[in-house]
Amino acid sequence: MDTHCLVTAGQGTAYGCVREAVLDGNVLRISLDPEALESLRFDDGEIEAPAEDVTRFREVLGQVLTYGRADAMPTRLAV
Repeated sequence: MDTHCLVTAGQGTAYGCVREAVLDGNVLRISLDPEALESLRFDDGEIEAPAEDVTRFREVLGQVLTYGRADAMPTRLAV
């Protein structure tokens, strides 16, 4: 529990799995570690956040994803 945790609507859970998070205007694209896809119950390693969530992400996402171990932090973070 020394890194970020991603929990999906279907209760899939993975720790330290975000590899990239890029906020471009009102679109947030997140790329995930392929090894985490089964645990998260995803087929695709890329997520696009709804526009209504982007404002909140802009405020806190950088803090959340840079918490904990350096080896579990995204390689690209532009929020």
